[in-house]
Amino acid sequence: MLHRHIALCLSLVCLALTLLSGCGDGESRLPDYDYRIDIEHFEDAIMQNSDKYLLLANKQHPLGATYVPEALCTLDASLTLYGKEIQLEESAALAVEALVRELWACGYTDIVVTSGYRSYGYQQSLFYTYIEKEKSNYPDWSDAEAEAYVLTYSARPGTSEHQTGLCVDLISTNYVSLDESFAQNPAYAWLCANAHYFGFILRYPQGKQAIVGYGYEPWHYRFVGVEAATSMHESGLTLEEYLDKI
Repeated sequence: MLHRHIALCLSLVCLALTLLSGCGDGESRLPDYDYRIDIEHFEDAIMQNSDKYLLLANKQHPLGATYVPEALCTLDASLTLYGKEIQLEESAALAVEALVRELWACGYTDIVVTSGYRSYGYQQSLFYTYIEKEKSNYPDWSDAEAEAYVLTYSARPGTSEHQTGLCVDLISTNYVSLDESFAQNPAYAWLCANAHYFGFILRYPQGKQAIVGYGYEPWHYRFVGVEAATSMHESGLTLEEYLDKI
């Protein structure tokens, strides 16, 4: 009888702990969204809720030359433009795979990833290439004038969000240029309504340049995890504004 009593008590304790944790059989942590793909493989990634996914990189918060994200993973070539090699932090990589595969399942089969992690050195090369390009376009400009213009659309090395390994640029295989015309793609409306279910936010929305430091980029999405992404989606806050409030 004593053994049976102990076993019963242990069972009740286990049941209570299960109920308190909100992890009973059949219960999911996922948001109320009808995923078309099998989301099980991606669930742990998209539901990440660590402060490291709120890492802020902007003109006022540089990462510096030595920052490299932990556990970089290479995306499956089928997910990238022309099959090029693109890396992301491991949870962000799984989350964007889920996002893109869901887009395809919903009929937006032209959407792929064109950019992810960029090292400090790569961003440095890119930034100064842009400056030379603008000086070529506007021969009368000084180096300072060309740099000031480039800073409206590209980050000085060490301040690029791409260095975090947590963001991607999406593109259409039907129009392989990164510009505001991406907002005319039918997939953009879907992303605005649903990207947060995969832990992503539109990082540089329209009308927020004074806050985020860059103009409207309908193609640039940042992984923060479902909880934070949903809060920002519902409130309309940028990452900077969200971090100011928590």
